[in-house]
Amino acid sequence: MQIRSLKGFTLTELLISVLIVAVLGSLALPSYFQYVQESRRSEAQQNMLQVAAILERIYSRNGGYPDASSFSPTQTDSEYDFIYVNLEKPEGAGDFRSLAFLLSAKPKTGGPQITDKCGTLTLNHQGIKGAVDNDCW
Repeated sequence: MQIRSLKGFTLTELLISVLIVAVLGSLALPSYFQYVQESRRSEAQQNMLQVAAILERIYSRNGGYPDASSFSPTQTDSEYDFIYVNLEKPEGAGDFRSLAFLLSAKPKTGGPQITDKCGTLTLNHQGIKGAVDNDCW
């Protein structure tokens, strides 16, 4: 009687390889999500810096920043809500009379960035950046 050699994997070998892939996936997935959050945060920071540059150009042309009612830094495809606030506006002054501004980027409620450790990002007219954690900018 001749013994024939079988080719292929046993069930045990297959289960071990599936287990190894599952363990590697469970280790890699949180890192991946962290990098995705960081890239979304970086995009929001870039948008804020672009808006600040636009506001500085307006300031140099008009001698002041625009009124919040006439300027909206809304980004529709972002995971953040952008807020523009005038500061140091003299009483009764019209548009383009604000001497300071504060930009905020707050994670959208129910969005994927709501769990981001940095929370709301801020940027003012002096270029001072703020967030919950110092490593966010």
